[in-house]
Amino acid sequence: MNMQQWIKRLLIAGTCTAVLAGCGSNTTGTSTSANSGSADDPLASAITIKHDMGETVLKEPAKNVVVLEWSFADDLLALGMTPTGIADDNKPEAMNKLAGKSIEYMPVGERETPDLEKIAGVAPDLIIADTDRHSKIKEQLDQIAPTIVLNSRKGSYKESMEDFEVIAKAVGKEDEAKQRIAQHNQIMANLKKQADSLKEKRVLIGVARKDGFNAHTTASYAGAVLQEIGLDNVVKGTSQDPYPDTNLETITSLDPDMIFIATDDSEAITNEWKKLPVWNNLKAVKNNHVYMVDRDIWTRFRGITPAEKIGQNALDLINGKVTFK
Repeated sequence: MNMQQWIKRLLIAGTCTAVLAGCGSNTTGTSTSANSGSADDPLASAITIKHDMGETVLKEPAKNVVVLEWSFADDLLALGMTPTGIADDNKPEAMNKLAGKSIEYMPVGERETPDLEKIAGVAPDLIIADTDRHSKIKEQLDQIAPTIVLNSRKGSYKESMEDFEVIAKAVGKEDEAKQRIAQHNQIMANLKKQADSLKEKRVLIGVARKDGFNAHTTASYAGAVLQEIGLDNVVKGTSQDPYPDTNLETITSLDPDMIFIATDDSEAITNEWKKLPVWNNLKAVKNNHVYMVDRDIWTRFRGITPAEKIGQNALDLINGKVTFK
């Protein structure tokens, strides 16, 4: 059956359930107002979650959660929960790297094109979707389970921390979130103290592909993380364009002290740049301050724990403690 037929059947099933429930209420004649304050009131433990596409009311804290972005998986893991379903891009090894251990979950397709049938098969009580990728399918997701939409893909570090608190509220883990945020703030403060001793702090972060180089600006997640620990991201940006295409001429004009390159492309454009005199005249190149970094950790995971790993990894690379980790 095609996707439209499947959604149609789901809508019909939901309508039939609602009609039957209504009939049951009328025959008993004992229905109670949602505002009655009864101990049996199903709305007594309801939670209203504000998100990028409005408000979503949950009858109770969610326990069976499907996430359509990896940062949301990290947030749940940081709260002591494993998502029931993850849009993992068919990369279970990346999810194990994110968790720091092997985890069990149901793959529900790719982040760009999640599989609605697989999501429905998990029978979640909450779906967490991304503003950039999934806003157009929110109505379909809502037919499966209550859905909240948060800005991960194009979100900043600040937004990722706000998302963490929203997710904690949705799953009834606000106390745990407060403790984890306090721990996180201490870790980031310690990293900033380490960075304060550096004489050179101007950095460039980017993702290299065969067909181009995208700088991660001050408005990006990784770019803002390095700003948070006291480094100076030389590419300023906006929320509308956090990852601008950046050519070698622009990089030359910026001439950063350090360059962090995230790539998993064996034919990345930077391989060609390395053959050019203009690249080799860059301050970072001449001083051996060009660092290759893990693209998953630096640009894809985008949760509370990856921020700590990025900051520590950056300082370890600068101080010569690691070469590529």
